[in-house]
Amino acid sequence: MLDSAVRMGFLTFLPFLLIDKGATLPTRGLALALVFIGGAAGKFACGWLGERVGTRRTVLFTEIATAVLILGVLMLPLVPAIVLLPALGVMLNGTSSVLYGTVPELTPPHRTERAFALFYTGTIGAGAGAPVLYGVLGDAFGPVTATAATAITALAICPFMIALSRHLGSDAEVETETPASQR
Repeated sequence: MLDSAVRMGFLTFLPFLLIDKGATLPTRGLALALVFIGGAAGKFACGWLGERVGTRRTVLFTEIATAVLILGVLMLPLVPAIVLLPALGVMLNGTSSVLYGTVPELTPPHRTERAFALFYTGTIGAGAGAPVLYGVLGDAFGPVTATAATAITALAICPFMIALSRHLGSDAEVETETPASQR
């Protein structure tokens, strides 16, 4: 749910951040396209990475990278910020693919369908509610602060991932199955 909140919160404020940096309408359109292209590639890239290094490492990497890239977009001038957007799209959209894969690992086989139903309901609810909550923050403190809050939310996922990782078999499997010559 937090991952979905980060994605939707950031996308809500991106056009306003770009306007503040002097982006024209076509430039804002290009910027959003770059995020979405990165997002499409992120589904593949993070799935591939998750298979090789495990769920825990992939999620920790992508959430930390998401926070760093969001802060980069906030701090950099227009052109360098736009250059970061495809990589940010990879992180914003790719993490969810890895997280979806944890649902069957964290639930008994006879409860997997219900777990997915709860997972998707929470994810969709968070995606719908996040722009409103970040919007209240943006109204009170401005879009930069609200966007910085999305970066903090991405980092807040890390302790949860560490706590849940002991229930995920994929990281241990990766470490024992990967030959030393490939490390």
